[in-house]
Amino acid sequence: MMLMIGLTSGVATAAGATATGANAAGTAVRADGTRVAAPAAVTPQDSGNNGAWVSGIGQCSISSTSDCWGYINTTSGTPCPANHFCIYQNQYAYQGGKVYSFYHCHNGGSDWALENWNGTGEYHNSDSPGTHAYIKGSSHNVLVNIPQGADNDDYNFIPAYYVQAC
Repeated sequence: MMLMIGLTSGVATAAGATATGANAAGTAVRADGTRVAAPAAVTPQDSGNNGAWVSGIGQCSISSTSDCWGYINTTSGTPCPANHFCIYQNQYAYQGGKVYSFYHCHNGGSDWALENWNGTGEYHNSDSPGTHAYIKGSSHNVLVNIPQGADNDDYNFIPAYYVQAC
């Protein structure tokens, strides 16, 4: 069987596939599992965060009471579990990557250190009511104050260096 590859505006697609990851209803799945109107007809994968990580976090089931990461389900997304704050390497589920799930506020007594976050991703705060999470700059200055229940479908992590998960 021969696989035909096409190139449209710099985005390679397999024959019959769409570059948007949208389904027949014209919606796309965000990394957190929510459905939204499909992005523009040709959306290149944002790979700026694909090599990113968070110091002190290993892989495990993100539904646990641990601070850990898991791979994003590229079909249905990966919702942020209750009582967690999550950051996603990419904006849309079809882009893959990892989701980092924070159960504890800090890494010991310090903010969680972000490493090589150089592109657009997503965040979601599923922590308990009244709890805020913070994305911080290089001097631990607050860049984004995220109340419980808040999410953002695209956040440019370039100025972000730290996370305080509550």
